[in-house]
Amino acid sequence: MAQIANTPSSVNLENNDNEVHPDEAVDFDSDNKLSGDKALLHRTGVHGRTDRYRSALEMLHLEEITKHIEGAIEVLSEKFSLDVANLVYYMTLLQGEEADTGRIRYARTAFLHSNRFPFMVRKWRCGRDRVHGKGYSTQAARRSLDKWSVENVNVLINREMRELAPVMRAPIKDLTADKLLELNLQDFASTIKLKAPVLWDVLHSASSTSAQLDRNNYKDHTASIVMMASTCCYGCLHKHCRLQQFNSVYFKASGLAAKAHNTTHAYRITMSHSWVYHLVDKLSDDAKRQQREDVAIYPIFISQDNLNLGFHVYEQRTTNQHHFDSETAATLFVIPDLNVVWPEHKAYQQHRIAGVDKFITAVGIQKLELAAAPRLRLHAIHHVLKFLTRTMAFDFDSYEHKHSPIFTRPAPTHQLPIGKAHAVRQYVLNTVHIESASQEGTCQCIDEWMKQLKLDGPEETLRNHPVLQHLLVWIGDQLTTIHPEDFNFLAEEHLFHKQYYKSMDLFVQEALWHIAEARFRDLWVVVAEVTKLSDLRSLPPDQLHNLAARIVDNYASTAALQDQKQLPVEVQDDVLMQGILFCRDLLNYIELDDSMKTGDVGRMEDLLPRLLFRFNGGSSSKYAIELLELLQGLQHEWPPELRSFILCYCWLANTTGQEGRFLTFDMLQEHNIRDIKHIVAVHGPFSTWEYIKKILASIPAQRQIKEHVKAEFNHFRREKSHTTPEWEKDVAGLQKSYRVNSTHVYRPGHHTASSPLDYIS
Repeated sequence: MAQIANTPSSVNLENNDNEVHPDEAVDFDSDNKLSGDKALLHRTGVHGRTDRYRSALEMLHLEEITKHIEGAIEVLSEKFSLDVANLVYYMTLLQGEEADTGRIRYARTAFLHSNRFPFMVRKWRCGRDRVHGKGYSTQAARRSLDKWSVENVNVLINREMRELAPVMRAPIKDLTADKLLELNLQDFASTIKLKAPVLWDVLHSASSTSAQLDRNNYKDHTASIVMMASTCCYGCLHKHCRLQQFNSVYFKASGLAAKAHNTTHAYRITMSHSWVYHLVDKLSDDAKRQQREDVAIYPIFISQDNLNLGFHVYEQRTTNQHHFDSETAATLFVIPDLNVVWPEHKAYQQHRIAGVDKFITAVGIQKLELAAAPRLRLHAIHHVLKFLTRTMAFDFDSYEHKHSPIFTRPAPTHQLPIGKAHAVRQYVLNTVHIESASQEGTCQCIDEWMKQLKLDGPEETLRNHPVLQHLLVWIGDQLTTIHPEDFNFLAEEHLFHKQYYKSMDLFVQEALWHIAEARFRDLWVVVAEVTKLSDLRSLPPDQLHNLAARIVDNYASTAALQDQKQLPVEVQDDVLMQGILFCRDLLNYIELDDSMKTGDVGRMEDLLPRLLFRFNGGSSSKYAIELLELLQGLQHEWPPELRSFILCYCWLANTTGQEGRFLTFDMLQEHNIRDIKHIVAVHGPFSTWEYIKKILASIPAQRQIKEHVKAEFNHFRREKSHTTPEWEKDVAGLQKSYRVNSTHVYRPGHHTASSPLDYIS
């Protein structure tokens, strides 16, 4: 090696200030370790000398390097009876022994800590096999290194599994709905990746190839890797089952059959089926305990509806037959806000007596409509603009003036707050085996639920009860409103019932939206006098707003319909009149639907006169009477605090606190009944009213977990939205039909077999 040092480009290795000689400059402690500055100097000297040697060698030709290596091997063999294998072996064997000298340690450290060491290992493993000149086959160290790698990876993974244990551990005694909802997929994955990087890399490599990673820009393997890691932890110890518990409740809430649940348990994806029922019982007990605490301190109100359930048996006998049974279900709603002004019964009675001689009149209702019309018109124009901006032809994202305030939603009339702090809590009460189809049955149902809430007993005891000092709002059907006033409650019928606007059949709703999209797209083309919607991209926002206002005023309003009716009969266009009538009613429907979803109860109140006109003209006398009673209460009979309480807390509820997730109480009650009948309740021989009542309280928690999973995995994109091609194809077909038939173009004398009937105007 002296020849290398004497090359012209070499560095003087003997007199270098940065070099640390193994016997003179290096001091080891009693544990053969260096500390502080000496350790840093030692590492610098080791790497520095190795790098200088390599630099000097790289200046030589390969033939010269080969001669040096052969000379070194020859010296080892002839002088010391050592080959490379034994040299490295004994250098390794001496590690930690008394015979291990500083020079040997220094050389071993330089070898193992070299930045070329990983390259050498890879070369040893992947080097080409060849046939020796004498016929012997030589191989790289693939088999040995592969075996060693597997053993080493196993050690590392076992160590990481111990690190993951606290993350995966979830005792059932500490399990609550809130703890289950705390699980966030991305945070959970980040924790696993941090505590078990080797395991994560192995699973990631096993679940995808480099070609897939380059080709798939949207596919994410995070969820599958998290599930595989959780399955491994669950296989090590059954207490490490955090994700399995989460999956179990989700599958239970999704209606997974018992046999299928046991199959997923065998795959270690979920807990056992029996464990799930223990957890459901615990969730029910926790919900009942929380219910008792909330009733004692927060304002409450109750909703009820009928429940019809079919019971099926596996083997029919004379005493064990399929049968159909009916009960009545109820839900307790709690407003978790101590600042809410809960109306008192005495104030309500006094104000009602004072306002009994004041009646809502037709003139008063018309004044309410005239006052609300300008606000509703602004929102109608906004909806018409949205029909244009969400089309593919207009391409709003690339529109030059897309940030114009013209496209901003108008200010709400009375917006309910959003956020988790304002989320309404709900508790499903035990069903009662009483049909509420009669006044007597309704009275019995209310008495039973008052017993469940511990609001029954002697009159002397209840007189000073804190809950009964206030007005208890009861939301039910029409029979509920005629219950005798034995308790201090105000009975309210579902104001927006499924029979007339909201909650109508899903296919009817979809059809209405398709028709609305097609009609208003055609109106944009007709009013703007263009051939296609993309031509409107050249117009500024104020002109688009003016066109939308013209569409509302001339093709979707009562005034436009009256203008057509004032024409002589022979020049009237019946088809256009029907289109104006239908577009006006569609905008009212869209406005009501939008105000409900967004929580704008002010717009809902503005629409009450129009709903009353519709029910009265459409021979829906019972609904018309209910709306008259509601308007009478809002305008004359209810004190201000009760009026505010009804508007803010008794029309809409948001159980999630998220924007756009408001629902009517009728819909919330229907959701609970759906879950009782089809999702949460068991089927088969163990499906009894007693068991159903046992698990009813867990329904809101199960639904929250189900929605949480959908949000985590973005199921809403797959389940609750239409794909653009299907939607566009249907709407384009309708729009073409309207265009070909000139549905929205005035044609004098265009009569139909029957003229449209306008019950509202």
